[in-house]
Amino acid sequence: MQRITRDKTVPVNKRYRVREPVAEVGLGESCLVETVNFRTPVVRTPEDANPETYREREETGPIFVKGVDAGDVLAVHIEAIEPEGHASGGWWDDPKVNSFLEIRDGRVHFPGGLWAPQEMMIGDIYVTPSGPVGGNPWDNGGNMDFRDIAPGNVLHLKACVEGGLLVLGDVHACQGDGEVLGLGAECAANVQIRIEKDETYLPERPMVRKKGGFVCIACRRDYAEARDLATRDAAQVLARLAGVTEKEAYLYCATAGSLRNGAIWPMGKDKERNIPLVVGLDVPTPFLGPGYQRASVFASARSMSREREESCDRCTTAASGYDRVRTRGMVGRSPESSVAQTVVKQRGPSCSKGQEWAQVTNI
Repeated sequence: MQRITRDKTVPVNKRYRVREPVAEVGLGESCLVETVNFRTPVVRTPEDANPETYREREETGPIFVKGVDAGDVLAVHIEAIEPEGHASGGWWDDPKVNSFLEIRDGRVHFPGGLWAPQEMMIGDIYVTPSGPVGGNPWDNGGNMDFRDIAPGNVLHLKACVEGGLLVLGDVHACQGDGEVLGLGAECAANVQIRIEKDETYLPERPMVRKKGGFVCIACRRDYAEARDLATRDAAQVLARLAGVTEKEAYLYCATAGSLRNGAIWPMGKDKERNIPLVVGLDVPTPFLGPGYQRASVFASARSMSREREESCDRCTTAASGYDRVRTRGMVGRSPESSVAQTVVKQRGPSCSKGQEWAQVTNI
């Protein structure tokens, strides 16, 4: 397995502008990415948490993913994260002083004998944009500090350039929703990831796939705008997954979904008012069933629809598009026995009624 060492980082003043990859990986290939800590590359002693001189945290990369073009969506499987050394935390009695947080026995130990479960997560991960973006973080990811970007989950990011040029770092050993202090339990780490190409979800902005559902994430300076973008994105994803209209999906997402926060610590602070706020909508999908296989049924249906637009052997004129996509027979089936029937209704200008074609796809 390829190892990308922690000396291969993007300088702070060159964020989003480095185009030369430090490594190349293939689709479906696991690799190990070493990351550095905030202020000190690796915290091993209390003194390391407050060095006399330091540089700001940098992230590892860029990583070129072979077979990925601009516009493709990366599915980054976070297979494992192991801390390297210990962690440094937020302010103790002086805003310029960090606290030393020992990582031991699956716990993060705080001053005063307090402790929290060790729950590793990636705070900063992005695909390199093709040009200037609205801020950090933004639609390409970035310093989102969203706690679900964690082992066992899959982060989806839409590539802006060939190869995606993935960059990641800012690992936390624990952090709650919102990152209220502006810092988590910051630590160096060894992150094992595997990257595939998403053919099903196709979100415009960051999305986390996890057990029992998914979370769509939006980053904007206005909290309400970020909330509304995340909700709209979630409705679009659910419509593709469940074969319902976006209106039906929006009603479900806005009712059953839970609002989540990534980094919102800049909220209400004048000096940090230009830093985008990170908002997610967490959507449960119990109706899809444990045996649901996320095949690209709907992409196939749309492709079939486009083909019918060009040539229609049942109609004297070209079909004008599809009216509705529905999938039947998917929910709660096992991968071995499940057969999905996708029906695409198309209507040509001279047709008095819609014509139907059925595609049967094993999933």
